[in-house]
Amino acid sequence: MKIVIIGAGAMGCLYGAYLSRNNEVVMLDSYQPQVDAINGHGIHVLEEDGSEVTYDHVSAALSGEYKEPADLVIVFVKSTFSEDALRANRRLFGEHTLVMTLQNGAGNDRKIAQYVDKKNIIIGTSKHNSVNMGGGMVRHSGHGVTTIGSNLKENPNLPVIKALLEESGFLAEITDDIQRIIWSKLFVNLSINTFTAITRSPISSMIDNRYAWDFAEKMICEAVNVAEADGTHFSYMEVLNMVHHVCEDAGKGYSSMSQDVMHCRRTEIDAINGAIVEQAKLYNVPVPYNSLIVDLIHAIEGSYKYQEKQ
Repeated sequence: MKIVIIGAGAMGCLYGAYLSRNNEVVMLDSYQPQVDAINGHGIHVLEEDGSEVTYDHVSAALSGEYKEPADLVIVFVKSTFSEDALRANRRLFGEHTLVMTLQNGAGNDRKIAQYVDKKNIIIGTSKHNSVNMGGGMVRHSGHGVTTIGSNLKENPNLPVIKALLEESGFLAEITDDIQRIIWSKLFVNLSINTFTAITRSPISSMIDNRYAWDFAEKMICEAVNVAEADGTHFSYMEVLNMVHHVCEDAGKGYSSMSQDVMHCRRTEIDAINGAIVEQAKLYNVPVPYNSLIVDLIHAIEGSYKYQEKQ
């Protein structure tokens, strides 16, 4: 299968590397040095057990410059860049091209639907964690299931993608309630991503620091209330236990937002906690802690210009 991955960051490179075992993979990115590194020596993955594997059957191009239709396009850019990336790469989307989003945040499928028929859209979440070390190198710091689904009641493309992922070494599941999975991923991201970004600390710090966990609980409970108002029920303890387990399983890794802050990059805060805040307005649900965290992250982004001068 011919697969094009839009976004050659930490997670894009991880999936691109594994999928290249049995498929033709092209990585697209807007950062020329990353494109050059992948074309020069492939993608280098440092696994949790200390092993190192180089996947050199991968090619790369600048976003917007590769125009051949693909069998499968996987969108891995930050949610805030989705519309620009989809517009720039719209020539990839043929009549039968499947497009899968494994991005953080909510609403990515609606952006893809502007370019692709709904039957060809796969919505997914990943419990893997990967750290971008630069130059086409990533550290695979956490494993988990890739869950896929569709907004259609029946989608014959789902078993095809599940088999593709499993053949490449990923554990994959199909769900008939993908929106519940999206909410679950949001609960993880709105707590772990944001607080570890502020503290610039590994994921395990969320449960090692009682003050951090206390704040996370408040953000999570607000989001559970918003999900309830939107029609998806979760118990507080169910969600808190889930997030706690993620912190245990991926403790050595750094969240994507934490990596963004450490490298003075724009974050996905508006597609994560910001999405909770916007949804809460529709149902008049109070979310003071999530509102505060959105402002704090934006304040940190605004401080980058001073850090760069030091």
